[in-house]
Amino acid sequence: MSVDAIVGAQWGDEGKGRVVDYLAQDCDMVIRYQGGDNAGHTVINEYGKFALHILPSGIFNPRTICLVGAGTVVNFDTMEEELRSVEAAGVATDNLFVDKRAHLIMPFHCMLDGAEEASKKKGWEVGTTKRGIGPVYADKASRVGIRAVDILDPERLRTRLEMLMPRKNRELAYFGIEEITVDQMMELCASWKEKFGSRIIDSVPVLRDAVIGGKNVLFEGQLGIMRDLDWGIYPYTTSSNPTAGGVCSGAGISPRRIDSIYGVVKAYSTSVGGGPFTVELFDDDGERLRSIGGEFGATTGRPRRCGWFDGVAAAYSCWINGFTHIAVTKLDVLDHFDTLKICTGYDVNGEIIDYVPETALQEIATPIYEEWEGWKSDTTAIRSWDDLPEQAKRYLRRIEELTGAPIKFVSVGPERDQIIVID
Repeated sequence: MSVDAIVGAQWGDEGKGRVVDYLAQDCDMVIRYQGGDNAGHTVINEYGKFALHILPSGIFNPRTICLVGAGTVVNFDTMEEELRSVEAAGVATDNLFVDKRAHLIMPFHCMLDGAEEASKKKGWEVGTTKRGIGPVYADKASRVGIRAVDILDPERLRTRLEMLMPRKNRELAYFGIEEITVDQMMELCASWKEKFGSRIIDSVPVLRDAVIGGKNVLFEGQLGIMRDLDWGIYPYTTSSNPTAGGVCSGAGISPRRIDSIYGVVKAYSTSVGGGPFTVELFDDDGERLRSIGGEFGATTGRPRRCGWFDGVAAAYSCWINGFTHIAVTKLDVLDHFDTLKICTGYDVNGEIIDYVPETALQEIATPIYEEWEGWKSDTTAIRSWDDLPEQAKRYLRRIEELTGAPIKFVSVGPERDQIIVID
């Protein structure tokens, strides 16, 4: 039995999907515990290449029950598109379920998301994907949201919509957007019920029985701690908690039941969206990382901001999440560099600090680097720690030392078998 969590240790886009896909081959259950379709997990396996936004990355194992948990927010239109995509590749999807408590992203959430972002002052944009994530979580916190279970009961749904829509239409009118009627939303939800009603379940007994029965369970997070609503670069964050703590509230499990917490880090740093990014590179090295690493957002296609590995952010992430292990992805991208750098501290107004401060101080922080010799050789075919170049081993051990958790996996390419497992 193993109950494990996969958590993003940086700004998101760390490669969590490929780690989940790898581990899911031995899992009985994979659960997405927070977030929506605003970020993508890229998975490459024998079925092809996929950018999953709301489907758990365990969907490719027909023996794995895949749950979209209560802490998520769900756009059923996006889910339908993704199901169609994976089914076209020959993947069976009757193992996918949605918790009754998950909140639903309605069309007006997406409209408001884009309008609110456009109204922000220059330089204060969050970098939202305009998928409605912030507005739907706001409705959830205000206790007026629509949950998956509501579409199963049309009478209850209509009552909740009749209470909600006057408020939403006032917000839409503020931005000059045409109002939406209750009947329009009822019609949309009826179509969702027809397509997804049989997948909407109460996940509590399913998860409880799996854990008590000694099954292998894996929790999959979205984004990373630096985009966490409480501990990230607020307000340039998502609207939920991608941290290990979010597993408990989003999936409905006690922290005492979790055996291992895997923090996923890239061998360098990337970020999509607004806000401070202390190690961001604006030179040729940054462009080379982007080009070689294919650093473009899985959801939006936006170029990712690139930089050297941030040991300060990694240590901060490990402290808050309590990583038992880390997985280092995209080591092979660094095969092409003569010299590498690792950030070991921040200079904030002349004071050297070794932790991530609140956002305003991050905006003025400058990185302190140490240089490391590159290995200038191809690592993509390596499957053993012993076969890695000595320079790569030293670089990885430094990442391990700064983060504060042992390395369990090293990824040297996008394919499922391009992972080095460290005993």
